[in-house]
Amino acid sequence: MISELERRLAGAPARGTLMHLATLRADGSPALCNVRYHATFAPDRLYFVVHRDRRYARDLRSDIRVAGSIVTVGRDGDARAEGVTFTGTARELPEDAQIPDHPVRLSPGERVYRLDVAEWSLLDADRLDHEPRAITARP
Repeated sequence: MISELERRLAGAPARGTLMHLATLRADGSPALCNVRYHATFAPDRLYFVVHRDRRYARDLRSDIRVAGSIVTVGRDGDARAEGVTFTGTARELPEDAQIPDHPVRLSPGERVYRLDVAEWSLLDADRLDHEPRAITARP
């Protein structure tokens, strides 16, 4: 059975379409980008498409460690925002790879990347006086 916390945690990635992704450059300095994604769970993965020549694609070829965030706002304007952060590793998939249950047409030079989430952290708007709650990703 899924807990209330896990349900809320899954809500943001399932509803969102844009994530903030931090990569590490070859010199160790951080870089931040925004990419569209598709989420799958159990195992927890975020898939995204990037042109191989983009800086963050080059970053991932030298260091697969990533961190990022997803924030969603309720559609009716009254619902509170849900925010999650994550850590994990991201890799370029083979040239003919597709995103599960989410077919994409790749332009020349574009590749599908798979981000394996190691840990999620939920900003709990009901408990702002506490540290964000960390949840280990499901294998």
